[in-house]
Amino acid sequence: MGSIITNTVLLVVGGCLIYGNTIDREFGARISQVFSSPVGSLALGGVMVASVLLGWLTRLFVKKEKFIDFQSEDGTVGISTKAIKDFIERVGKEFAAVKSIDSRLIHGKGVVDIAISVKVLSGNKIPELTQVLQHRVRESVRESLGIEGIGSITVKVAEIIGDPAKHVEDDDKAE
Repeated sequence: MGSIITNTVLLVVGGCLIYGNTIDREFGARISQVFSSPVGSLALGGVMVASVLLGWLTRLFVKKEKFIDFQSEDGTVGISTKAIKDFIERVGKEFAAVKSIDSRLIHGKGVVDIAISVKVLSGNKIPELTQVLQHRVRESVRESLGIEGIGSITVKVAEIIGDPAKHVEDDDKAE
């Protein structure tokens, strides 16, 4: 809403300036007089500042929820990106080695790429864990949510938590 008002004000003012300076010079002179008077410039400045502030406030407080749509047998189904992210994070927490998980969706033409950031407990085999996690997320999203167009699933290990696991060799040396 705010950006519509801002854009409209700027479009009208810009259009008047272009028109007044290229087509109708008399109109341009009147516009100049209005903008150069204290009341006119104050009014125009106030409207512009108010419209920009309204645009910012609208963006801050009104979050438009995004949906990913897919076709079912009976029509279109939309699932919010927040619901999908929450679902993916619940799937990730099924793994004991995953201490925390955060996901991000990148929606393209007919395909959803998934980026996952995890914190894992030390002592786990990360290549195997991430591969199983990718497979589990893909299958769960496909089966439970019905989203077939899943592209790549990228897993980033953000942190390895805990002390490094002791190797069996270290235990043998201690004895």
